[in-house]
Amino acid sequence: MNILLVVSESHGDGKTAISATLAHYVATLGKTVTVVKPFGGTNELGENSDSHIFSSLIGSKQSDWPIKLPETGLLDKQGQPCQDLKNVKNELTNISKNHDLVVVEISSKIPKFEQAKIAEFLEAKVLAVIRHKHGLKANTIRQQLNSFGQNLSGILINARTKHTSHEVQASFIPELEDSDIKVFGTIPEERKLLSVTVDQVVEHLKGEYVLKVKERSGELIENFLVGGWTMDDGSLYFATKDNKAVITRGDRPDLQMSALSTKTSCLIMTKGINPIEYVEYEAQEEGVSIVVVGKDTISTMESLDSIIDIAKFDHVEKLERLHELIKSEVDSKALLEAIGIAS
Repeated sequence: MNILLVVSESHGDGKTAISATLAHYVATLGKTVTVVKPFGGTNELGENSDSHIFSSLIGSKQSDWPIKLPETGLLDKQGQPCQDLKNVKNELTNISKNHDLVVVEISSKIPKFEQAKIAEFLEAKVLAVIRHKHGLKANTIRQQLNSFGQNLSGILINARTKHTSHEVQASFIPELEDSDIKVFGTIPEERKLLSVTVDQVVEHLKGEYVLKVKERSGELIENFLVGGWTMDDGSLYFATKDNKAVITRGDRPDLQMSALSTKTSCLIMTKGINPIEYVEYEAQEEGVSIVVVGKDTISTMESLDSIIDIAKFDHVEKLERLHELIKSEVDSKALLEAIGIAS
């Protein structure tokens, strides 16, 4: 039975993204692999659960998981596995008979001492995902991971920002490896992984489609450009970014037409003003959706400040991009060997 537990300190560190992408990577090597999340907190259940993401992105189907974490925990008063955990082990044993690797994401709501016991009970290897931030100390990570003992295969550092690159390479990684903690690599922060779709933008802004191009409504928006805040020619300004949404006042057809002459995913028109007929016709010809919002331009931009909070790892382009980053930024050979997969 080859089980890999993916753990992290906090929600949002990137466990789901790493779990799904690692499973995808292993599958491209001709291996059979699945990824599951047996337990979840209240906010990790339902249609938007990580299990739904695993199913939609890589075809892993465990419809009965995740189940709600028991209030009493996964261990009894004597520190022994509860019946739910025993049932999960039995199911994982059955699944592993037909798979070279079973990736198990562990909810960060499970206490650390329980996570270590789970790893021991399942006889699983452990991969820790560490979301790096400035000032994070290697000693803090050592203390967090110490309880996993020999089950710990190593760590992946995720979302490393550009300005912390030297700090990570010069001190953070060497200090961890001096403590015999294997660091497989660092994954840099990436705009595409933080992006949202056109539909998600519309929902977040409480906007309405005037024109919806259905085949592009699931397109990822990586950039937002505001019309009217530049001295440059509009077409030159809008051409500086692809995969973008352009925000303009509804009564600025000049800016809207300039945006439509470049690669634009959608137009967002503010102040509740619908586009003139010619702009709508041109948008239809170019396959660009038009969205109208009631707020003014500045308020709309302020609303977008929080859009990163709804970004999820739920798009095949994100999966493909993270796969590329793992191959280029991570010692993937060492990682695969550590989890029992020969590359």
